[in-house]
Amino acid sequence: MKKRLALTAMLAVSLSLAGCASLPKKFIRKKKTPAHVAQVVYLQQGGYVKQFSNEYYYKTHFTFWKSWHEEWLRWLGGNRKKVSRCAQESVNHLTEMIRYLSPEKQEELRPDLERLSRLALKAQSGEAGHSDQSMTRSELERIQRAVEGGFTYNKMKDYLLPETIDLAPPDAASAADSTDPAGPAAGSSAGQP
Repeated sequence: MKKRLALTAMLAVSLSLAGCASLPKKFIRKKKTPAHVAQVVYLQQGGYVKQFSNEYYYKTHFTFWKSWHEEWLRWLGGNRKKVSRCAQESVNHLTEMIRYLSPEKQEELRPDLERLSRLALKAQSGEAGHSDQSMTRSELERIQRAVEGGFTYNKMKDYLLPETIDLAPPDAASAADSTDPAGPAAGSSAGQP
């Protein structure tokens, strides 16, 4: 009887330990996957084509600028944190828009960006009170009319920067000139006997 009881107890213990998974799967910790896996960056010399076109980036930043600017106007005089965030985002997207324009159009848009930046600094620091609200609103509306009227994609598509970016180091251009037989090295040796 004792033998049978001991056998039954061992069988019960072995079944409880076995369960649905094997013993190593139950009690051995699994390796943790790393939270951040470093990506490899491939650098090649020569032209580099971005994932999206400048047209896409310009349209996107214009749309986001317009949305945040209208939100800023809507919340003006309301929640200070919301006004500050709207001001910051509006300035950031207008700054990004400028990056994709030709230099002469950048200079056209820069005064509006500077005025918008000053208004944003006031909004973020909390200096803009209720007395300045009407003046700030009229200034924001003036900037909105200027940017929406003159810098839409249809008007700026001929003034966008080209798509490729040259990633060649600046020394590569000077090294190419020195190996050229008609380059500076040939001119310096021509003066010697």
